[in-house]
Amino acid sequence: MDITENAHLVTAVDLTHDGLGVCKLDDGYTVFVAGLLKGERAEIIVTERKKNYGFGQVVSLVERSPYRVTPKCVHYETCGGCGLMHMDYDVQLSFKKYRIETTLKRAGLDNVIVQDMVEMANPYHYRNKIEIKFRQGPKGIEAGFFRAKSHDLVNLTECHIMPKRLFDLIILIKNVANELGIRAFDENSGEGCLRSAVLRESGKNKSISLLLQMESGPLPKQALFVQKIIAKIPEVVSIAVTVTKDESSMSQDQIEIIQGPDTILDAIGPVDFEIGYRSFFQTNIVQTEQLYRKVAEYAALTGKEKIIDAYCGIGTIGLYLAPKAFKVFGIELVKSAIQDARKNAGRNDNKNAFFEVGEAEEVIKKWQKFKFDVLIVDPPRKGCDQRFLDSVLEMKIPKIVYVSCDPATLIRDLQILNAGGYDIKEITPVDMFPQTIHVETVTLLSLK
Repeated sequence: MDITENAHLVTAVDLTHDGLGVCKLDDGYTVFVAGLLKGERAEIIVTERKKNYGFGQVVSLVERSPYRVTPKCVHYETCGGCGLMHMDYDVQLSFKKYRIETTLKRAGLDNVIVQDMVEMANPYHYRNKIEIKFRQGPKGIEAGFFRAKSHDLVNLTECHIMPKRLFDLIILIKNVANELGIRAFDENSGEGCLRSAVLRESGKNKSISLLLQMESGPLPKQALFVQKIIAKIPEVVSIAVTVTKDESSMSQDQIEIIQGPDTILDAIGPVDFEIGYRSFFQTNIVQTEQLYRKVAEYAALTGKEKIIDAYCGIGTIGLYLAPKAFKVFGIELVKSAIQDARKNAGRNDNKNAFFEVGEAEEVIKKWQKFKFDVLIVDPPRKGCDQRFLDSVLEMKIPKIVYVSCDPATLIRDLQILNAGGYDIKEITPVDMFPQTIHVETVTLLSLK
């Protein structure tokens, strides 16, 4: 049977928050279709049906949008990394702003000003930290990212969001591992040792750190592996291994340094940072500087302000603002991040920056009797804890600058703060992750 017998001719009338084309069948049934731009007509088949909506796949594109571009990457269709690479960059920016505006409107906050996106001059090769998965293939080790919503690995032959030197290192790791007989771990057979690798490149001096995450140790022919890596790519200044089943940055498993220091040096504007293997650090330094300039603009510091930097990580925002503030108090749950923050405060001679370990909602309670002028929040994707927001509303801090990586949880929290007495002055979105659906925002709120 020809596939077109089951095909439907549709027009994409809108885009979902994750960039899927919204289409209606003749009977009014809604189908979401990957890779279809607003206004495009296509023959599609329905690949999954639910009660009120389904998902579809393009069979043939009948009418193309003038804003469609050919994706640079050969892996675009299979790799889950760059969902908007088929979209002209200016349209990507408009789409991300539109996402924020529509989410605000649904939340009853449609009077909030959303500024134009802060765009990136070169929206490629920006991501300075990459986590690569390994798999043992028929011709040796393969390395890459998982397909969207799966654990099926795409063996990369190119990548346009990571720096070129990091991609060179991935190819080199595969070649050296194959040469030395080092195998990727296989869940089914239990053979092999390599699970994944975390690669990070400094924007300041282009030095590279490499963490190999393993099922078991030690790394076979370790000294020879290190020698061969450094001989080909001398920018690799630090190499470490960890035996772990938790490959996230929250892992507590021991890291063994096998070459060089345990940190690399990077900078945001004039502020230097030592970054450990599991430290959170913004992955797009060019846009981070734009983001932090906007935070500083919204904070409008005179040198007299006492600031709380909640969810502070290794202290990047707080230390960036510290020279313009009276005192900065950072809160972070991860102990190693606070150790890094204190170390970085000393490195930059910030004697007015102080950092405390703990849950933001617990630590801020201890500070409720003190008067603060500005609250900076940069929470994880899940947003702020309700108890934290309750404490903030009790403290009546005059100004809040909210940095968010998820419009949905941002707007949920803005509703709470708005209902509790804060005006939402404006939102500035920053394109930290070009070619992807993700968007970072900075929001200014002031106490009514």
